[in-house]
Amino acid sequence: MSMLINVSISINLGPRQIRVGDKVLGQCDGVTIAVSEATPEELIKLMNADVIELVKVHKAEFEKH
Repeated sequence: MSMLINVSISINLGPRQIRVGDKVLGQCDGVTIAVSEATPEELIKLMNADVIELVKVHKAEFEKH
């Protein structure tokens, strides 16, 4: 069982392609994200992931959390 930890860490994910669906729109030199809560295993998976999704959160969904 993994323990969920509160962290305040910035992770540089390195160069990435920017795609919408199957279409490559461009690339960026580096992506840095701020992580506020994760297990150590989740942080490792994040750093090693080939694909990371950005999902638009609608205001009503955001207010639930």
